[in-house]
Amino acid sequence: MKFEWFVASRYLLSRRKQSFISIISIISIAGVGLGVATVILVIAVLDGVEHGLRDRFLANEAHVVLRLIGNNFFGDYQDRIERITDVEGVVAASPVVYSQMGVFQTGGEGIKDTIFVKGIDTAQEDKVTGFSHFVEGSVDFQTSPLIKEAALREGETISGGMVVGSRLAARLGIGVGDVLRLVVSLDENPGSIGSPTFLVDFSNFVIIGFYESELAVYDNQIAYIAKETAQELYDAEDKVNVILVKLEDAEMASELSVLIEDAAQFSDIIDRAITTTWLETHASLFAALKLEKIATVIIEALIILVAAFNIASTLIMTVMEKTRDIGTLRTLGASRGNILGIFMIQGSVIGMLGTIAGSALGLGLCWLLSNNVVRPSPLYAFGAIALLIICQIVIAFRRLIPHGTIRKLGMSVFWVVVVGFVLYCFVKPISLKELGLSGIYQMNELPIRVNWFFVGFINLLSFLICWLGTTYPAWQASNLKPIEALQYE
Repeated sequence: MKFEWFVASRYLLSRRKQSFISIISIISIAGVGLGVATVILVIAVLDGVEHGLRDRFLANEAHVVLRLIGNNFFGDYQDRIERITDVEGVVAASPVVYSQMGVFQTGGEGIKDTIFVKGIDTAQEDKVTGFSHFVEGSVDFQTSPLIKEAALREGETISGGMVVGSRLAARLGIGVGDVLRLVVSLDENPGSIGSPTFLVDFSNFVIIGFYESELAVYDNQIAYIAKETAQELYDAEDKVNVILVKLEDAEMASELSVLIEDAAQFSDIIDRAITTTWLETHASLFAALKLEKIATVIIEALIILVAAFNIASTLIMTVMEKTRDIGTLRTLGASRGNILGIFMIQGSVIGMLGTIAGSALGLGLCWLLSNNVVRPSPLYAFGAIALLIICQIVIAFRRLIPHGTIRKLGMSVFWVVVVGFVLYCFVKPISLKELGLSGIYQMNELPIRVNWFFVGFINLLSFLICWLGTTYPAWQASNLKPIEALQYE
């Protein structure tokens, strides 16, 4: 072992009168470790939320939406879809009748709620948004047995089947087989005298399934019916008002949207086609997440910086405590470089151990938060803590293991195992649905996604900050003159 490493290790494992220095070293390691673990965990959560939302948005909606200004209906949509799919980079396109309808309160006097209704062709919609994969129940909008049963039971005309978002169904208090009455149009009665009256056009739909995408923006306000039924409701035979487009690369949506507009061939100046990409629709959300991530990195870097100051203070105290030793070493022939190396090694080891421990803790917590398995009862965790305390007391007072290094190493391993077991018992995936936050965060569980590049970056940054924190006290120690260090001894 080199001279500098030997002396630095003795200072790190100070005994008896200098045991306070060892305690400060442990606190410094813990400070760096907690800082690194915190930043890894927080960034994993932010990355998980960002990619979780992105994946869910791309799985449930089109990459590009084509419509006319004013949402007017247009014909020849199949020909336009064929031209759009010929554009390089386009995978599929789907025609949609998109509208907003009122939900009429059965037995009430007015409209209970408003929802958005999509009239779709299931086969084409599946190619764009994978609609059927998110439906629990039937997607047979026109021939489902539930339609005939509901017509016989209610004694009313049923326009067809409807798939509603799971949250929307819970909000309206409806289930499979129930009939939902929608207000298709509300026109003023021209023959009314005095206060205006309105002519209401109703349509009845039977619930045949639920749509569950884990995104509240869809599950809480959108219902699906057959495209042909929607066209009949609006007297728009062979017409739609929206075309949904899926791309090979969702990131190319902005570039390809112009080509899609040209391929649709809407030459009318009044009925001009416009496109909206998924990037434009959710730009503010992803910009906020990116800003939050940058702010988090800065804050967590400051936490690590504070831990580095703690390392610097530890080394300064060590230098003050070891002034006589430094003078003795210089008298015996140690150079300034040797003294500088001793304290640089001591501070670097503290920073390295803290960084490694923090990475292990942070990655372990990420694994626990993303691993949804049955955990042992918390009673086992309390039992493990009690056993650890008993063993610590027995070993401390009985000295069952005579060799101090082996005793410390064994207890350290025991501490790590027990703490890991306690975390395993208590830390589990966070259910946003149970907390009532799923509507805010647009997902049922808090997602975790480890960014390994960032883990490597934060490890390097942490070690660099800790290493820089050691330079001043190490430099001060190397500048101590032997005469000044020993003049009072």
